[in-house]
Formats: sequence, C-alpha cells, structure tokens
Amino acid sequence: MRNVEWEESWAETKPELARRDYVVISVTDTGTGMAPDILDRVFEPFFTTKPPGEGTGLGLSVSYGIVEAHNGTISVESTPGRGTTFRITLPISETHDAPGDRPG
Repeated sequence: MRNVEWEESWAETKPELARRDYVVISVTDTGTGMAPDILDRVFEPFFTTKPPGEGTGLGLSVSYGIVEAHNGTISVESTPGRGTTFRITLPISETHDAPGDRPG
C-alpha cells in the first residue's frame, strides 16, 4: 500500500479519477496468470473459471462495484506463467477520525 500524490503524468493513466490524492493497494501473486480472454472478462458478473457448483463468479464484480462506488478504480494485469497483480486506487479520506470517534 502506498499514497500517491496527484501528478499530471500519473493522472493521464487514470482520466476517470478526480484531482486529489489517493492510496494504491496492490496485491500480486506468482501463480499461473491469466490468458487474455480470461483477463478481458474477469470483472463480469457471473463469469467464473471454476467448475459448476464451485463458485458464483460474483467476487470480482462485487469488488469492482464497491471500489467504483467509493470513487476509486480497480485494475488487473496478468501474464500467463508469471502471475497477476490487482491494483485498487481509492481517494484518501478528507476526515481523520480516530476509531473511537466513530458512532456505533
């Protein structure tokens, strides 16, 4: 995880994001990676590579929706035989409440 300050060069790669600072969360594995035809569909609802009865294909589409609802982006890069990286970019909160200051 890292903070990213707004820079024009970085912003050119993310035109959908507002002008502010962000946190980027990256998760990388060294697994088998994904073929391009799988990668193109990875965020589609109900798309899964699992056998019938072993998954709904909703996990990544729900994640995509949650991140987008919070004014962020989620992306994936993958190379067959080398692994996959997911990157979540979220705006940094403008409030800095301590955990004890939250209701509930």
